Amino acid sequence: MKSFKIVTGDKGEGKTTFLLSHFHDYKGFVSIHRGEGYYLRNMETKKEELLLSRNPFSPYKWKNWYINQDAFSFANEKLLSYYGMKVMVDEVGVMEMEGKGFSPFLQEAGKMDLDLVIAVRKDYIDMVRERFFPSLEPTIISVGKAL
Repeated sequence: MKSFKIVTGDKGEGKTTFLLSHFHDYKGFVSIHRGEGYYLRNMETKKEELLLSRNPFSPYKWKNWYINQDAFSFANEKLLSYYGMKVMVDEVGVMEMEGKGFSPFLQEAGKMDLDLVIAVRKDYIDMVRERFFPSLEPTIISVGKAL
């Protein structure tokens, strides 16, 4: 991997806003909270698609969320095609620890030639590093309150 950064903070402290304002030339996906759900924005096309909602819109459910599994599948496929590029993923957390969400990409990312930046809540940094990037030392960028 060329470079590896983790943008971190608590829920609502500006991880996504930081990614959008500082890594605008990166390909990848960010999760935008709007209303009762989260929308997945493709940074290449700027298209957004409903990703997670508490209201039933999909047969797939994880905890209290209904999931657009097709959106995650598309995102993982695109992310895996970005070999050698600048890539961002927002947000990596519990879902990925359970092998869902962006997990297929993250399993391979450490072996890819990437400039990678991911957003991770500060409580999950160690778990994410141990599971997906055990031999890499990321640059930690804290937003909001200090770590």
